[in-house]
Amino acid sequence: MRKLLLSVTALLALSGAASADVVVKDSLSGTGDNVVFSSVTGDLAKALLNGQHTGSVEFRDLTGSSNFTASGGNAIKVEGSQNIFIQVFDAAHDLVGTTKQVFSVTGTGQLLAFVGAVDQFGNDEGIQAFDLTALFGPLGNGQNGFTFTAINGEVMTSLRVLDIGGTITDFEHYRIDVAAIPQVAAVPELSTWAMFIIGFMGIGGLAMRRKGQLRLA
Repeated sequence: MRKLLLSVTALLALSGAASADVVVKDSLSGTGDNVVFSSVTGDLAKALLNGQHTGSVEFRDLTGSSNFTASGGNAIKVEGSQNIFIQVFDAAHDLVGTTKQVFSVTGTGQLLAFVGAVDQFGNDEGIQAFDLTALFGPLGNGQNGFTFTAINGEVMTSLRVLDIGGTITDFEHYRIDVAAIPQVAAVPELSTWAMFIIGFMGIGGLAMRRKGQLRLA
């Protein structure tokens, strides 16, 4: 866990990015809108908000997995991916923020979550990284519920769930509290996310190589 936090801290320092103010707890908390399965085409699954707001949620598989599927009745269920990128949109397909995101997830590897956010002025607050496996133990059996909450006036703009060394076998019970996004200055795009995760994993590998070199010395 300490190595992971040091890797994230070092990467953020190198990129000059801030860290989003988001906290996580290992339980499912009540929230505003359920998310109901709508359709899936290739690497993109869509769901509709079923509550006090109108809009949609997109779940994009970034691994190109042929096992990626989505289904559901009163809620969406996504599985068969190693890397799911999630964003919320209004009826006009403009990006919408959230103050709370709730879901359960199981996976066969090391499960990480990356949350992007903006502040009350629309400034990009960067990405907050969470190692769910290190924080809460292996997530391979049963339902593992989590609640992510944006604090200090911030609004979440994206969520990525990444499974290293395994597969996300179940992602469901997804619910959100929708919030308006202030005039957004810059929300990280997929290319930014890709660079972040490559750097995140690369710094961890570099730290391990240096440790090995020190032992040899």
